[in-house]
Amino acid sequence: MSAARTSRREFVKVSAAAGGGLVVAVYAPWGDGIRAAETAGPAAYAAGQDSLQASAFVTVHRDGTVTIMAKNPEIGQGVKTALPMIVADELGVKWEDVRVEQAPYDVERFGPQYAGGSTGVPTNWDRLRIAGATARELLIAAAAARWQVDPTTCSAHDGQAWEGEGLGLRSIPFGELVDAAADLDPPAPDSIPLKDPREYTIIGTPRRDVDIRSIVTGATEYGLDTKVPGMLYAVLERAPTFGGRVRSVDASRSRAVPGVRDVVEVTPLENPAFMAGGVAVVADSTWAAIKGRDALAVEWEEGPHADESSESLRAQFERLTLETGDIIRDDGDVDAALASAATRLDAVYEVPFLYHATLEPMNCVADVREDGCEIWAPTQVPGLCLALAAAVTGLPRESVTVHMLRAGGGFGRRLMADYAAEAAFLSQAIGNPVQVVFTREDDMRHGYYRPAGLYRLSAGVDESGDLIAWKEHVSTTSRHAFRGDVDTAAETEVFPDALPAAAVPNFRLAYSPAETRVPTGALRGPGKNANTFVEQCFLDEIALAAGKDPVEIRREIIGAPRNLPYRDHGGPTFNTGRLRNVLDLAVSRSDWGKAMPAGQGRGVAAQMMFGPYVAQIAEVSVDDDGGVRVDRVVCAVDCGIVINPPGARAQVEGGVLHGLSATLHGEITIADGGVVEGNFDGYPLLRIDEAPEIEIHFVPSTEPPTGLGEMVFPTIMPAVANAVSAATGRRVRRLPIRPEDVRRG
Repeated sequence: MSAARTSRREFVKVSAAAGGGLVVAVYAPWGDGIRAAETAGPAAYAAGQDSLQASAFVTVHRDGTVTIMAKNPEIGQGVKTALPMIVADELGVKWEDVRVEQAPYDVERFGPQYAGGSTGVPTNWDRLRIAGATARELLIAAAAARWQVDPTTCSAHDGQAWEGEGLGLRSIPFGELVDAAADLDPPAPDSIPLKDPREYTIIGTPRRDVDIRSIVTGATEYGLDTKVPGMLYAVLERAPTFGGRVRSVDASRSRAVPGVRDVVEVTPLENPAFMAGGVAVVADSTWAAIKGRDALAVEWEEGPHADESSESLRAQFERLTLETGDIIRDDGDVDAALASAATRLDAVYEVPFLYHATLEPMNCVADVREDGCEIWAPTQVPGLCLALAAAVTGLPRESVTVHMLRAGGGFGRRLMADYAAEAAFLSQAIGNPVQVVFTREDDMRHGYYRPAGLYRLSAGVDESGDLIAWKEHVSTTSRHAFRGDVDTAAETEVFPDALPAAAVPNFRLAYSPAETRVPTGALRGPGKNANTFVEQCFLDEIALAAGKDPVEIRREIIGAPRNLPYRDHGGPTFNTGRLRNVLDLAVSRSDWGKAMPAGQGRGVAAQMMFGPYVAQIAEVSVDDDGGVRVDRVVCAVDCGIVINPPGARAQVEGGVLHGLSATLHGEITIADGGVVEGNFDGYPLLRIDEAPEIEIHFVPSTEPPTGLGEMVFPTIMPAVANAVSAATGRRVRRLPIRPEDVRRG
């Protein structure tokens, strides 16, 4: 926290609300450069920059109620409840007196506003506590002045300032102090006392999602619910091949469809990560637009990747991983260690493209006028929506307004903003507000997929059964390479500091990006959702070869409690003691080591990513045909302080179920330069009757909170695969787990 390096006036802004109330905004330099450049445009968005921004906005009203602005987009991860809980606890009010409002997109007031990387809580933790504590200290100072006592003899809780400890001698409701407090100078940044975790009364207690009533009654407005006066509807016909372009359009039959207003060619942006273009049909209703699109006659230039397929990509992965590649980490002498090993293991693992499968497909409303543009978007990145709307319309960024709507799922897909670019382009072209809507087929065939890849591994074990060498060469369809960051293609795909690195004396990691035009993007636990599957499964293979229990070999690799360098997301260090702790907790709460009937098995996985430490043990049953059923999952999590227990449990349960869906079913296949699957008949999701019993155990902690929603997703995959191996004696090395792979092993 760098607050102490700023002046008092830079750090805290205090004022009176127009309707009467104490308004406190806390300002601090934001160090998260990846997102801090949200307003700088598409190019700078990825590069990042530091800036001085407001981090919170809290108003204490004269009637004693408190309004707390929820600064980040809500995509179902619970931040609209969790972040205000942090402010309210430090402020010292009753939760029932708090009103939570979705903040408008305004980085000058609220700082970076985005949802991604499990960063919502950890990046706002200090700033939001200081916001609440600042308001509390101002109210206490106002009460002390009225009583003419030393402020250090006063306290605050239950929405009142008290003289003395406990219930105190006398009290004044906050509402009676707001005018006096608004006239006071804010306390110095480094003098603001923060609560000891033992004093929390809201943080760590179960609170209902602030939107739950409006959700179940249908009052919550999602993107598809948006209505703007004069709004039209649009669907796009996109190229059947990735990288394809329009050659010619015959729209005569389309224009004859009742309700169709216009047919517009959407010019692609140079970077396909921002807008790929196509032909839009604009109509009075979504149905009319879809029927008009069905009547279109478009000739396409297929582009140079029209013959791309899953098979051709796999052949490329195979070839590249047999070459040297770019060496990302090289400790010791791997080749010599492998040559001298008592036992050598070699394996090839594969992961497919994955689709995000958000319940709400992509959509966006734009209203572009000569003097400005308004965007209504269910998005994870309102700043990128703003930047792309400005880019396609030529309007200055300051004239673009983005309204953040609650999203029906994100999982990383809404980290892209192609839907906003298309809506802004079309609204400007037709001179009307327009809502762009993706059908499920559009969403599935024109997404930004979790990269596919192949992982070639070798390991060496000495006579004592110790792991002495690890060699790994990875080839994937890099997310960075797709969006043009070729020099850093490996950064989104491999993690050179993740265990077993630093625990194996001879360790080499190499990477080779595959050439492709298949769009790729982040999916829950990006990069790690593939690497964790591969590395945690290969550890089980090594354990078997060394004659060790899978838990035992993990304990050996984790080693003594220590902080190791970790340059990736969740760093700059990770603590091996915390990883060992969740592993031991999961083992103690499961029946690990207890014999199981034939056809059943247990598997384990443990890893750190994005801050939280997670271990999972899965119990599975495998039938005679190779069908896999997951019966039970035991999940141990150390995410520091748990802000809202039911929200945290929901994140873990959702991560387990999402991960099981990917483990057992998830696969996008490519043929003739495009996606084969078009709906859930070809891309099935986990069904209710497939859901296992899930046991969740949080490690009690006073450590600062981390993100939570992402690391559970990657660890369930290898836990299940390792359980299948334990049940059958056959190793599955590719996802999803297919009955034929289980039978063949």
